[in-house]
Amino acid sequence: MDKLKSYTSKHKGEFDDFDLDEVDKLRLWGDIVTELPEAPVKVIPLWKRTGFRVAASIVLLIGCTFFFLLFGGQDVEQQIVNQELYDIDNHYQLLVNNQVELIKNNLNLSKEDQDDFLSLIDDLDEEYLKLKDELKLGINNERIIEAIISNYRKKIKLMEDLLERSYPVKTDFEDEAITL
Repeated sequence: MDKLKSYTSKHKGEFDDFDLDEVDKLRLWGDIVTELPEAPVKVIPLWKRTGFRVAASIVLLIGCTFFFLLFGGQDVEQQIVNQELYDIDNHYQLLVNNQVELIKNNLNLSKEDQDDFLSLIDDLDEEYLKLKDELKLGINNERIIEAIISNYRKKIKLMEDLLERSYPVKTDFEDEAITL
């Protein structure tokens, strides 16, 4: 770029003084035209043809039909089950996450105890995923949802028991009888 700039600055006067007459312009344009392709390519817009419009409409109609048959064909019972599972997951997952944070932040538990317990919770999570896969089959959904709820309750109960055992025992003299 610097060579071009230095060349144009040295020969600036020649560029400013050079005038092209009509003959020179036509000769220059003739040289340019010889480098161009022979004939411009004619573009035919297919969307303006009636046959193409009909074919595109048929393909679109078939595609929409398959989409709704495959993905929109859930029956009402399956939609209710999905909504119920979603509500259950939101409620219990919030409780479980709070308990896990309490366990992770508990100073009375060793890191090894925390890791062992959280691995037990991971096993229950795997069981939950299996139950969720069974729920997709649509067989005996009520029992599977009850098993999912039971799974969540086991997690919460185990976490509560661990937290209760981890706190140091306080002796409360008010409840005990004092003998002299």
